[in-house]
Amino acid sequence: MIVEAFSPGQVNAWNLILPRPIHRHLNRINPLFATVAPDSEKSTVVTVPQFHSEDDENYPSLLHQIHVQPLLTDEETTELLRLARTHATENESWDQQDSSRHVAYQTVDFAIDESIEISQYLGQSGINFEERIFGALSDAFDVDVEDMSFLDLFCASYEAKDPDDGVSIESEEEGRNPMDRLDFHRDGSVLSFTVLLSPPEEFEGGGTAFDALEDVAIDDVDNSILQPSGVIQPPDAGYATLHSGKLLHGGHVVTKGQRIVLVGFVDVHERNFKPGALGRAAKEWGRNDVRSFWNQRRLSMTKQHGNTEGKSINDNPSWNLKSWRYLPKDTPERRLITGEGRSYFGQNSTVPKSMLEKMEKRASLEKIRKRRLITEDKLLREILLPREERGEKIEDEEEGEWMEVDIGSLDGLTLGWDGDVNVESDE
Repeated sequence: MIVEAFSPGQVNAWNLILPRPIHRHLNRINPLFATVAPDSEKSTVVTVPQFHSEDDENYPSLLHQIHVQPLLTDEETTELLRLARTHATENESWDQQDSSRHVAYQTVDFAIDESIEISQYLGQSGINFEERIFGALSDAFDVDVEDMSFLDLFCASYEAKDPDDGVSIESEEEGRNPMDRLDFHRDGSVLSFTVLLSPPEEFEGGGTAFDALEDVAIDDVDNSILQPSGVIQPPDAGYATLHSGKLLHGGHVVTKGQRIVLVGFVDVHERNFKPGALGRAAKEWGRNDVRSFWNQRRLSMTKQHGNTEGKSINDNPSWNLKSWRYLPKDTPERRLITGEGRSYFGQNSTVPKSMLEKMEKRASLEKIRKRRLITEDKLLREILLPREERGEKIEDEEEGEWMEVDIGSLDGLTLGWDGDVNVESDE
């Protein structure tokens, strides 16, 4: 099935984080295209649309694809869910939002290595989870299993809240502060996955929302894993969603019940990456963050200006140059050099209107999002090197074992000391 996606430049309003609830205003002009295609009887591949118009021969890359496929059996999913709930209940792991594990975002989760029972169940003596998930990621993104390792593996809970007071609907215990969604973000890994553990009938809403899929029009919502606002919802528990962690994504709001997922960030050996690709993307995203912050500050100040002085919110206040003290001053000496009438900066200097208009244009939410998606698209195309360009993996040198020796066993050996002194054993 082919579904339409619309250019981000034709969207009237955007939110930088997942709103409550999500609303979008779309102008359906100049459609882009994304595909939702069955990969096998139970697996589906979603290809995100392109936003970078140049270099079309490299689109789509493998990292443009999001794979939704069965990974665990019903029995394995049920047992893993039981173990997760037991551990979370005994340790109050899902009672509070915590930023200690994920610094940028408060989450409600626990690391798998905190539970001996779950670690053993997922290990080689259990269901051999690592081999299965790494194999699935290898098949999807053409990265050798030997080049993968877990950067993080954790079990997260999303629990519906009352829309009026923000208190959990399913649990009213005093002091609990669960989460019902997770804002848009990028993972610290190039490859990531989410395995749904909760049966779909136990919750409503939820799923993984992707910014790049947000404008996609869906023909048959009832029979599609791709839902409005770019949300992917697996059809059943035990299904895994495999994707690049560099795709901007978030946890869609759970409106009823509790959604429990197993999440993994997978580190990939650097030999697979094009040098500098991620750095360039991070630099451009950083510039966008500055523009976004400036735009939010501008809108806030404009609103205050309108409220405090009785003016329309559309009336723009003047913007003084805070850095005027570091810029050329209007002094008698400068006037002798530059002449009267030349521009200068003083304590009350303001940003020129023409410059302010350009800054506001660059900082509009529509343009910020468009640049963000273009940068993301370019990164997905170039970060993974073609297999023939990947160097050999250099294994870490293994440390030798310590052992007891007697003097006689050193006969005939020369021992070096800082390259300067050689001491030979006595004959």
